[in-house]
Amino acid sequence: MSEPPCDETVGAVRRAPETDWVAVLLGGAERIVTDSLHLEDLQIFFERGDRVRFRANEGSTPSGTVETLNPKRARVRCGTEIWTVPYGGLDHLCVATGKARRPRAKRLRAVVAEARELMDRHGIGMWALRFSGSRTRLGECRSRQKLILVSRTHALNGSPEQVTDTILHEIAHALAGPDAGHGPAWKAVARKLGATPRSCLPESDATKRRREAARRKFRTGDSVSFTARGELRTGKIVRMNPKRAKVRCGDAVWSVPYARLS
Repeated sequence: MSEPPCDETVGAVRRAPETDWVAVLLGGAERIVTDSLHLEDLQIFFERGDRVRFRANEGSTPSGTVETLNPKRARVRCGTEIWTVPYGGLDHLCVATGKARRPRAKRLRAVVAEARELMDRHGIGMWALRFSGSRTRLGECRSRQKLILVSRTHALNGSPEQVTDTILHEIAHALAGPDAGHGPAWKAVARKLGATPRSCLPESDATKRRREAARRKFRTGDSVSFTARGELRTGKIVRMNPKRAKVRCGDAVWSVPYARLS
């Protein structure tokens, strides 16, 4: 008799073996690829709302729901308790969910392999490559550190053509130098590499509709809450910009996308 795909009875009966997410992430990739993958990249296997389990210090195995995906740890609610757990220590209660997320590791490895090949081809093979947790910035070039960053979310969800363009965009920054910005010198290099010579990808119609729908839910003066830096914060909207609201929380003012407000 086959084992059911979802096992919610963590403490009462046998548990499925914990997944070695590091092994899934690295797979059989070459050293040049694995050097760009780090423990925080294990975040790709989890999403908000996932039912997960983990092993606590005292040997127990709590289970709960992922509330927040922070850079290195997930915030997991277990009844009235909140735990922050490294991604490598989490496992899905639903086996099918875990299996469905595994192709993401293959995609991340493919993006690294492509980026490394392009960086070598264009003369910056000595630079480092990392994935970032940014959901608004597709890529970043840090000349002082000789580091190119690609958004992890963009790498997984963007089209292959868009991701390639982002990589070439950042390589153009590396070649043009930090003082070039998005000016004529950078644009000339970007065109030579085959990158689109503009500062960012245009907003899709679907993205614009979702953003505007979220914005219509709020007014200046509304009391709202949002999560930032792993903490739940509350405040009042003091200004509504096209894409973000300015929210005052005590003495601090935060700029928050409307979709993150409640």
